[in-house]
Amino acid sequence: MLQSIQYSHSILDVKFRFEVLCANANQKSSAISSQCPRAVCVALGKLLLHMFSRGQSSSLDESDGANISNGLAECTQNGSRAVSQAGKRTKTMHGASDSMSGSANNILSGLGMPFSICNLVQDLLSAGYEPQPNLALASVKEAFWDLTQMKINPQSFLFDRTCPQKALDDTGLFGNGDKHLIGREKEISALMSLKDKVAAHVSATDSASSQGSSFRCENVFLGGHPGSGKSSLLQLLIDACNEEQWFVLGCKFEKQSAPHVILARAFNDFFGRWGATTTGVMSESIHDVCRGIFSAVDDEGFGLLCDLVPNFISLIPFLSRTLRQSSDGDSITSVDQVGSATKRRINLFNVMLRSLCSSGRRILICFDDLQWNSDCFEGLNFLDVHDTLVVSGETQRRGLMVAWAYRSNEVDESNDLMRRIDYMKQSRLVNVTMMNIGELTEADITKLSSARLCLPWRYVKDLAAVVHSKTANGNPFFVIQFLRSIIQNRMLEFSVQQRRFVWDCDIIDLQMISDDVAKLLTTTFDKLPASLMKTVQIMSCLGPQVEKSTIELLNLDQQFLPFDMIHELDRAVTELILEKAGPVFQFTHDIIQHTIYDLIPLASRKLLHKTVGDALLRSAADNPTIHLLAIEQINMYCSHRGDGDLSPEERAQYSECNAAAAKLAIATSDFEQG
Repeated sequence: MLQSIQYSHSILDVKFRFEVLCANANQKSSAISSQCPRAVCVALGKLLLHMFSRGQSSSLDESDGANISNGLAECTQNGSRAVSQAGKRTKTMHGASDSMSGSANNILSGLGMPFSICNLVQDLLSAGYEPQPNLALASVKEAFWDLTQMKINPQSFLFDRTCPQKALDDTGLFGNGDKHLIGREKEISALMSLKDKVAAHVSATDSASSQGSSFRCENVFLGGHPGSGKSSLLQLLIDACNEEQWFVLGCKFEKQSAPHVILARAFNDFFGRWGATTTGVMSESIHDVCRGIFSAVDDEGFGLLCDLVPNFISLIPFLSRTLRQSSDGDSITSVDQVGSATKRRINLFNVMLRSLCSSGRRILICFDDLQWNSDCFEGLNFLDVHDTLVVSGETQRRGLMVAWAYRSNEVDESNDLMRRIDYMKQSRLVNVTMMNIGELTEADITKLSSARLCLPWRYVKDLAAVVHSKTANGNPFFVIQFLRSIIQNRMLEFSVQQRRFVWDCDIIDLQMISDDVAKLLTTTFDKLPASLMKTVQIMSCLGPQVEKSTIELLNLDQQFLPFDMIHELDRAVTELILEKAGPVFQFTHDIIQHTIYDLIPLASRKLLHKTVGDALLRSAADNPTIHLLAIEQINMYCSHRGDGDLSPEERAQYSECNAAAAKLAIATSDFEQG
């Protein structure tokens, strides 16, 4: 700890002294480095050598410091004479660096300096070599970046690392790494700017009528290819809003699930989260939301609401049935005379949305994988919310931000989704921002590799170039999977002798590594233990996420599997195939789920659906959710194989179960048609 403090003070002292030298020359370091960057790097190398050698190096005394200051001044003069002077000075410094660089590393390593400092000094002094070595530093900005990383993250960038496993853990490639998104700085800034606009609108103290509207709605659409990082950007936005105590709803659509199921789950999670809040301003706000919803529905609507959003019931005790009866008639639109179940659901979702927006809190709603279910535009009518809140004459400021993410390669201009986006733009009632989430550049991958491997940029540039060319020109998800793959194949490994990760770019480039992320994942999954692979295959049949209680039911069925699936799921979390969020296991990315599902041979895949369905039926008892899930699995088998493969007994059993499932669906989500 003491050593860390001493090094940190030395690093700060180095930067300070060098900036003083620049100031004495009446020039900023950036201006100087633009004129003769190599000369400046050699000068900084001498200064570092003097500082870290603790006076044992005679390379830099007071007169040398003056010479450096004069040389820096010469480098920044104007005209041809300045160029000539700079050239002469550079040659002088080159000669000096040649004489000292060979011994600099020995001096510092002999004093017990970390490899990082020895290498930095060596690389700075190497700027004077002709020809210039690959790792030579020719940029003061990059040198200061090295010093900054040593200061703020000494355990990874300053001190020598001798434990390969600890170095591997530090990469974050095989566990929970930091959530900083490299190469997405512009997108993050734009998202945070929109968030701040909504927050500022709600918090403003002047009259809303002076700006013509009390309600501000910002819509941002994130389009990009699979694995481009759209979900990560949404999660970063969600985390920021949660920290600022916004009301937040998150929806991730699935191919297998209807939009209203996902929306209902989002509202249910929201009320479940805030149901535990019993005091303070947030508690009052959530109670206001509940009152608004409760006063806007009739008895049948209230029953459907409790079916769709069970957690809402936990917030009802403070309300009485007389609250609705005593309503003064100015409540949000009622659903008294709605006909079909679909219309009732749509009205209920909009009642909940309007009640949220009427609370006066800042609201964030995120929709992910919108390409699979654009029907949510009908489920939640944001234009209607604007009309309701503005036309009502409310002066209290309210704000809503909606972030939508979709796969741009699966949506063309003629798609219904794009037409609805155009309609929102043309309405001019809400603000619409379009963002294209592209691939990572080679420079982005250089920064990412530097952060993951804890090495300076110049050390990983060659690796980044190979990674960029091998990963569909920088697809972020592919980049991470590729780095994991070459580590697992020992093409990128930690060297105890050199105290850092080492690799051979020629070997990596020559390897027959798939240029398709699914094929790369297939190679990885083929190495998994049979029991683990079987477990994640069953998970892939059930969908992108599965409740732990469902897996426990399958575990209880002795006819199903001879091993403990819960134990295997925990291993899948360790392997970063799955992640656990409360009682739910979900795939870390839908690309992983689809790859695992497609690895199952077609005939075996359909049979697995039937096997899972039979096991769930045996355990369903009176649980309607499990019963519906079981029938869904069996129907997936029948839809591809036909019922000709079923025995008469199975055909009769499944027909009866389907009829029962239909009744359950009607009972839980429908009312009389009117």
